[in-house]
This record gives sequence, structure tokens and C-alpha cells, in this order.
Amino acid sequence: MSSSRADYLIVGAGVFGASTALQLSKQKPSASVCLIDRTPFPCPIAASHDLNKSVRADYEDLFYCGLGIKALERWRNDPLFKQFYYQSGMITIENGPESLGTKIIDNFKKLKVHYEAEVFSPDEMRTRFDGLFADADYSYVTEVYWNPLSGWAEAARAVEATTQAAVDGGVQYVAASVSELLLEDGRCKGIRTTEGRTYYADHVILSTGANTAKLLADTAPEEPGMQVARRITAAAVCEAATDMNEEQKKKYRNMPVFVLDDGVTQGETLPITPDGQMKFIRDVPWKNTVKHQASRQSISVPLTTPARSQWSKPSELPKGLREEIGMVIKGIYGETQGSQLVPQRMRMCWDGLTQDDDWYICSHPRCANLYVATGGSFHGWKFLPILGEYVVQMLDGELGSEEAKRWAWDRSLTGLPPNPLEPKRELRDIVA
Repeated sequence: MSSSRADYLIVGAGVFGASTALQLSKQKPSASVCLIDRTPFPCPIAASHDLNKSVRADYEDLFYCGLGIKALERWRNDPLFKQFYYQSGMITIENGPESLGTKIIDNFKKLKVHYEAEVFSPDEMRTRFDGLFADADYSYVTEVYWNPLSGWAEAARAVEATTQAAVDGGVQYVAASVSELLLEDGRCKGIRTTEGRTYYADHVILSTGANTAKLLADTAPEEPGMQVARRITAAAVCEAATDMNEEQKKKYRNMPVFVLDDGVTQGETLPITPDGQMKFIRDVPWKNTVKHQASRQSISVPLTTPARSQWSKPSELPKGLREEIGMVIKGIYGETQGSQLVPQRMRMCWDGLTQDDDWYICSHPRCANLYVATGGSFHGWKFLPILGEYVVQMLDGELGSEEAKRWAWDRSLTGLPPNPLEPKRELRDIVA
């Protein structure tokens, strides 16, 4: 089988991989960069291949709030990204012991940035937003957080444009499935595809998301130090979409992003896309635990074929997932209005979920030339315009001290509170 060589080889063309490829093409134009993924871009079963995703700086964590503000500036002003961004505003309802909205607004004040966010009562929400939420029961809600400066972006189109910009800048794109990394004397030399072709590189960067644990287990089953262990779990949530008729398009034209994190409904809805689709998400993940025989460990692995993880006809939608999405729709819009929004398509969105919601942007401490840039944890996508900058800083040994500490491979996970998104159920319990 033939082989090729590059200075940088990125495995995975999702949000981390595409952003890194673009940044390398800008900062290191004389370097050879290869970006590899399973299919021609964008990969249809990747987490990044989606209708739309929220874009916001609304974080309780001051660190990610600051990163979000930086990313939002790019979404609004960078010619590559602003064509896909829509400032719809975002509503968040979270019934916690402390005021989510107050924490976020305090962060904006600490960062000394302009903000228009506010907190108001559920009763007031009924009279706003064209009365879209007047039908729903929010009697159990104490407050509503509203930020008119947040929004959403067309996900697949933005990642595709980012990848194309990288290719236009000289990056080689390869459509092939990676079967294993090539290790020798404690170093990673490259990768081997399922077809047997080898690609060598001085720097191998894993942006493999939910596939990371399996790839490392397949590569080095007898080396515990190489494994993901508890760091990243392959987790999935259910997303659904429906086509809106002309009357609905008019009714929902001012629809904001809406996140309902009330401990029961746990879901989201996003505004109508340019082609007339509205998306819903049930934010209660599951995993797919299997026994990896060679490494003698149990790991969660994502489904890798559209046939098992996507449904394009209403008659094909799994009953359990249909009911869960229905709970989200009616929880946000109310029984009467919600019954008119019927899902027509569904997909599983797999991501690499970390224990602490921090990503991994680091070298692998037990394998030279191997680097990791992944672990989006269902919130990394919005940082598409800036992620690559931090990955390149890491590759050059110039990552800031706080970033390096947060995103390190061997950071401490001891004593962490449970991640609210940590899957407590299995795929087999959801879909037969």
C-alpha cells in the first residue's frame, strides 16, 4: 500500500480538526498539513454536521465566558463566519439554588464588556416574544434569563466553509477511515487507514471526539497509559427537525434560541433555518458501552453508520425518542401549540464528553509526537472560529498557563462533582 508524509496530520474534520487545519494554513503556510476524516467533508454522522447550533457567551464559568465573547466577535465580524450567524437572542431557564442569570451578568461586568442580558419573571415572558410561550406552564420557574446578543449559526455549512478555506490555503484533505495509530519506540509516526494506506507526520493531532477512546484502545490495547480511561465518554443526545409551513414561518419568525434546563424536560429548540426547518434537542445523553476485548476494558463507542443513527421519515422515528422530543416541544411551547410541531427527522448527535466540561488541548504525555484536541462536551462547537488558535499555541509550546492547566491530559479529576450530562442510560435502553 502507498504512503505519504506531512508536517501535521489531523485526524477528524469536525469543529476542532477543521479549525486547527485552517489556523495551521494561516500561521504556517510553508508547512504540509493533512486533514483526514471518514468521508468527504462534511462527514454526515459527525457532531458538527448539524442544522444549527447555539452561539453564546452565557457561561457561569468566567473562563469560558471570556472565550465565548471572543468567539462571538468572530461570528459577527469575520467574513468567513458571519455569513452563517444569526443574532436571534437566547432564553435560558434553569431551576437551580442560585440565579444563573445573575452569575452570567456578573461575569460580563467582571470582563467589562457591553451586555444587554436581563432576568425577568415567567409571567413577563408570556407577554413577550410575540406570545410564543404564553401557552406553556412555567409556574414552577423562578426566573427567566434573556440575552438578546446571543444567537445561532448554521452548523454543517460553517464547518464545511472552514474546511474549504483550509483546503484553499493548501491543506490536503483525505477521505478515509483511520484504523490505528502507528507507534514505535514511544512515538507516534502516523496512522493507518482501514484500506491499509499509511500516512506519516511529525505531529499527529487527534480531533476524534466520541471515537477517541476506541481509537486509542485499538492502537495500544496492552498499554494502559495510552488509554482515555475516565477522561472522555462517547455520549449522544437526540435531535429532531420539522419542516415549517408558511404560516408557521411567519408565526415563529422572531423565535429565539430556547434552553429549558429544569431537571425534567431538559431540552432546547432553535430558530427556523433558511430552508425552513426548526430543530429540537433532548439534552439527556446516553452511552453505548461495549467490552473492548483486546484491551480488556469497557468503553462507550459511537455508532458509525447513518442507517443506525439517523431517521429521515416520520414513520421510522423510534417511539421512545419521539416521545422524549415531544416532551421538550410541549415543555417549551405548551400542550396545544406543541402538538402542532411534529418531528419529521431525527439523528443521534455523538460527542466526546469530559468529566469537567473542559476540553483536551494537549500533548499526550506518554507518546511523543501525539497531540489531542477534542472533548467538545456538547458546548465546544460555538468556538469554531478560535479553537484552532489555541491548538496551534499548544503545538508551539505557547499555550497560556490557565489554558494549559485546564486542558491537560493528566489534570486531576478527583473530587469533581458529577457532570450533569454524564450519561446514566445506555443506547440499548433507547433504541432496540
